[in-house]
Amino acid sequence: MKLPEVEAARKTVSVIIPVFNGQHTIAAAIDSALAQEFDGELEVVVIDDGSTDATGAVLEAYRGRVRVLERENRGEGAARNAGIRESHGEYIAFLDADDIWRPDKLEKTVAALDRAGAASMVYSNAAKIDASGRRLGLTYTPELQKRAPTLEDLLSEPWNILPSTMVMTRVAFDQAGGFEERFGTYPKWQDTWFTLLARAVGAFVYLDESLVLYRVATSFAGDLERHQVRRQCDLDPRLAQIEEFIHCSETIQRLVRERFASRAAGLLTAIRSTAVNMLVGIGLSAMVAGDRRFARRAYVRALRYGPLNPKTYLRLVWTYLPERVARAISATLPPRMRRVVSGPAQT
Repeated sequence: MKLPEVEAARKTVSVIIPVFNGQHTIAAAIDSALAQEFDGELEVVVIDDGSTDATGAVLEAYRGRVRVLERENRGEGAARNAGIRESHGEYIAFLDADDIWRPDKLEKTVAALDRAGAASMVYSNAAKIDASGRRLGLTYTPELQKRAPTLEDLLSEPWNILPSTMVMTRVAFDQAGGFEERFGTYPKWQDTWFTLLARAVGAFVYLDESLVLYRVATSFAGDLERHQVRRQCDLDPRLAQIEEFIHCSETIQRLVRERFASRAAGLLTAIRSTAVNMLVGIGLSAMVAGDRRFARRAYVRALRYGPLNPKTYLRLVWTYLPERVARAISATLPPRMRRVVSGPAQT
């Protein structure tokens, strides 16, 4: 006699969406999660991380279809951890409030994770879009990183793995220890550190498909603003943003040294180089805007991480020149040298 077939247990995915002041993009993110062509149970948890705009009003329209948690502002990492503690799925997927999933995102990533067996994470490529949602014709993953990294890869340089592309088992997430909340509200190195912890738990699987639309910040300042950077260390809020970035850079360096020591020499060098480039870029933007005092402060901080860079010293000296003198000298310089000291808009 033929036994009746036993229906396979339906997989449950918890979609974790942190949001801060995302009134213009959060609806599209939630809609893309609810529109998944996925043969399983879907639990969408949105964590309002202390929004001060109309995000709360937007979320009201979704109550009953998604779970909404409200909390004081502590940053994306802490919000994700809180959402996961309140969720129940055996799989966990992350979605940032300004990104969008393709309808087949979960179907393909969960299937890949199941096929991989002992893998701790599957992630994919992403297509870049601008603030209005227009495709930029670019993908997120660099050509040389279109493969699953080893742990040694991640310890040699930053690896472009976007949280919105990640899917993990709950077991792997718990073993990794969750997101480090000491980074505060700026997520750049927070994501890098979490990726390292997850790779130490198990192998990754990479899908070279753009299953996510990633909204690109137009500037460093814009990136800080959308990630609720509000560290109060000075009357100038821009300096507060710089100090937040430095705090995160120093935190990731300390954690990496403590956990991986000399194995991570390449990554530590890359982190310091990134800090220098970011701070010099802020200084050049300030010079273009005519704010020599703020440019000076950015260059001084850049020298903390790159004290042997002669160009930074030259840029710092340039901020002390009277404007008329700087213009006169600039007129005699070749275009490349003018860009070095005054920024691209001065060429």
